[in-house]
Amino acid sequence: MKHLAIFAFAIFAATALLGAQPQLPATYYADASSQAKQVIDASHLLQSQGQWSKAWNLLAAFDPDNQDGYVLAEKINLAMTGNVANGMYISFGFVDLADDQTLDQARANPPEKANTVAFNPLDAADALEKSGAALPPVLSYELGNYLYAVNKDYGDNWIQDSQTTQTKAVENYDRALSYDTYTEQSLLNHAELLIGLQKYDAAETVLNKAIAAYPNNQNFTVTLASAYNDQGKFDQVYPLVDAIIAKPETTNTTYNAFIEAIKAGLNANDEQKTDSYAEAMVARFPDEYVPMLIQHLIAVRRGTTDKANAIADDVTAKFKVDPNIVRSLLSTWLNANDAKAGFDYLNRSLDKYQSNDSAAGNLMFYRALMYAQTAQSNDDLKLALADLNEAEKRFGTVYEKDNQVFQAIGQLRDEWTQQLAQPAPDASAAPAAPSDQTQPAQTPATPSDQTQPAAPATSPSTSPAPATGTTTPDATGTGTSTPSTGTSK
Repeated sequence: MKHLAIFAFAIFAATALLGAQPQLPATYYADASSQAKQVIDASHLLQSQGQWSKAWNLLAAFDPDNQDGYVLAEKINLAMTGNVANGMYISFGFVDLADDQTLDQARANPPEKANTVAFNPLDAADALEKSGAALPPVLSYELGNYLYAVNKDYGDNWIQDSQTTQTKAVENYDRALSYDTYTEQSLLNHAELLIGLQKYDAAETVLNKAIAAYPNNQNFTVTLASAYNDQGKFDQVYPLVDAIIAKPETTNTTYNAFIEAIKAGLNANDEQKTDSYAEAMVARFPDEYVPMLIQHLIAVRRGTTDKANAIADDVTAKFKVDPNIVRSLLSTWLNANDAKAGFDYLNRSLDKYQSNDSAAGNLMFYRALMYAQTAQSNDDLKLALADLNEAEKRFGTVYEKDNQVFQAIGQLRDEWTQQLAQPAPDASAAPAAPSDQTQPAQTPATPSDQTQPAAPATSPSTSPAPATGTTTPDATGTGTSTPSTGTSK
């Protein structure tokens, strides 16, 4: 009795002193016991004030053996959102934040002492199910979120393989969805997992549910278009993306819709549609270079040499010999097994930009890398070293002496000099292809996804490389990288 009295006081104190925190709809906990509801509400209030350790202790004191499915669901949510540190998502550390401290700050500088607990949600849920207890839908929802995060962060490097983790995540999301227990994010996660497992019919069902529930989130529509692309249902892609592209605003979703449209056109061998969407994307995103790089990639694959060269020259001029563009153009030619076209581009660009030390330095740097990567003899390595030395000289007029590019050049010089000291390769041997060279994909992966000249991480840049707009969408349709001209999601 004394224990219950103290416990009830703790709940009352939390309720009286703290404010409310956003949480899942109350209907998700409708069938929980009144005591469980009180404890969960009190824990939410503690969490809202950054009292994560107290919030966890409150739940753990009420249900130390994880016999209540609703409290277990809240434990999983708290563990994933409120930990300051974790061990592979099977142990978690909690702290109570100071008044002026954020959780991100605490994670950046974890305290020496934290309330560390061993907690494996999967084992706890399995044990509860084996006991014969009914698992509430909200527990399945939280398990789906948990397993999604596990797979994202650990894949096969967890206590079970990735395939099993994904399958169990889908099973839990499926069960939660059957009881209309979901959020916008859980539907995105659910669809992504299903597409990754190539369960396209189920993915379409989830996505159509999401589109109906969240009509303003067009990422679901793009994801559905991506699923149709994966299945070869190209005619079903166009109406979806056209509806997004037709909207006046230019957003991240607009960018990803163009990507799916171009993929459909390419895979359907419909040159008219492919070119139409590619040209419209260039016009819609005039300050982004990726749409022009996609046009170049398409031209190279088709073997339209003059058009590919013209696009390469235009994008290089428009964006002032941005090294990211130079590298991406070269990677497209390398993937098409056409190193000669890459060298021709570098040579004519050097003729054009010879008086510009920054531009010429970038071009010579990448020509050095091309010589080294395609080298068939020591003479090629000597050409690479000559260009590297000239690039260093040009950069000397542009960058301060402590710029990292000079360290990168020094490392390359040492590496190539050591190679020259070794016996020359057999001239009669077949030309060595770059070790990571791959055949062109069947969809328009943007140049950052392709084989690229083996530049060091500190390759020269006349300006910061755009942090956005350089990759294709991921499986969720939201994109791993999005155009900087777009508005926020």
